[in-house]
Amino acid sequence: MRPLILAVLLSLAASAGLAGTPDDPEARYQALLATAKAAAPNADWLGLRVAFAQRPGFKILNQSAAKRQMFEAAEKSDCATGLPSARAVIAESYIDIDAHLVAAFCEENTGDVAAAQLDRDIGAGLIASIETGDGLSAATAFTPIDVDEEYAVMRALGAKVSQQALVQQGGHSYDALSAVDAKGQPATYYFLIDRVLAAESAAAKPSDAAPAAPPS
Repeated sequence: MRPLILAVLLSLAASAGLAGTPDDPEARYQALLATAKAAAPNADWLGLRVAFAQRPGFKILNQSAAKRQMFEAAEKSDCATGLPSARAVIAESYIDIDAHLVAAFCEENTGDVAAAQLDRDIGAGLIASIETGDGLSAATAFTPIDVDEEYAVMRALGAKVSQQALVQQGGHSYDALSAVDAKGQPATYYFLIDRVLAAESAAAKPSDAAPAAPPS
């Protein structure tokens, strides 16, 4: 069994017994969320992300108005808008990497050093839980729960994406993102997306419009 799949299964098994609600995905997530907030930044970010994706309200094909506003504000370094928007995104989705990093940037600019460090460390912990390998091959692919996480990791790496391709290998599906890395060198990063495709298939309807890729 692939080490990554074993780790996810162990995480799910550990979280299933929380609060005595193994059959209630929302309750399981809320229990894990409370534990993560209390332990942050040293939390089980992989378990929390997987539990978030198992919630009945999980939507893989849309991006909230708060997150769009956050990105627009961040591009202008507008923390007066960006910080409350980032906090709204965190309230919606505590596992949102971009929101924690935008919040950290703005908190640091306003002199709230402790809050900035916490959000930065949470963002780093979430990224580390996705980086289940170095990402430079299918065998060492990163493991996101949605496409937003793929682009959040690329932004954190300082890599500029130029192309995205679907790769099938060894019975698994991967997004291969061609990019220029932080040193100006070309590189291709692989993301294992079996979970993402399964969620998209479950959510898709004939009337659904194709989602726009997150900003790079």
